[in-house]
Amino acid sequence: MSKNNRDEFHPKIVEALGKRASYICSNPDCRALTIAPSDVDLEKFIYIGEAAHITAAAPEGPRHDESLSSEQRCSIENGIFLCKGCARMIDVNQGIDFPEETLRSWKSQHEKWVRSNLNKSPNALVSTVDGVHQAEGKGDVIALDIQTPTLMRPGTKSIAKGEGNITATRIGSRRN
Repeated sequence: MSKNNRDEFHPKIVEALGKRASYICSNPDCRALTIAPSDVDLEKFIYIGEAAHITAAAPEGPRHDESLSSEQRCSIENGIFLCKGCARMIDVNQGIDFPEETLRSWKSQHEKWVRSNLNKSPNALVSTVDGVHQAEGKGDVIALDIQTPTLMRPGTKSIAKGEGNITATRIGSRRN
């Protein structure tokens, strides 16, 4: 425990969390890149990533678990890699909006996502849509339904006709 009564991560744990996340925020609604080269100094970089505690590093912190030992609180199992904005967000309101189970799920899913995209071009993560997309019918009629990051080429057309809930282009998942 450090002098300010917090169980801080060892620098090796901080580095491992960042690398396991590919220096990408583990929040599935964010996934911000957290590291970039400096334009001014070739030996420097801009870094906005943070190794955050899933359960608090100190007794009064968000999601504190008094049953954990000091070693458990500062272990890699209790860490998640986030951008600075998300690291701050998960701790407001004493963390009630982001319970431990949610953060553990983010971490697990993010590491699976990183592994599944190892050695793939960043362009492979973005779909390209072009041409004409048509749909006709009754009920839910959607000509173009985009659920992943997509580049829509100029001239792309989406046409939907029929009776019921007609949508030419829907981007993102439908929220109930």
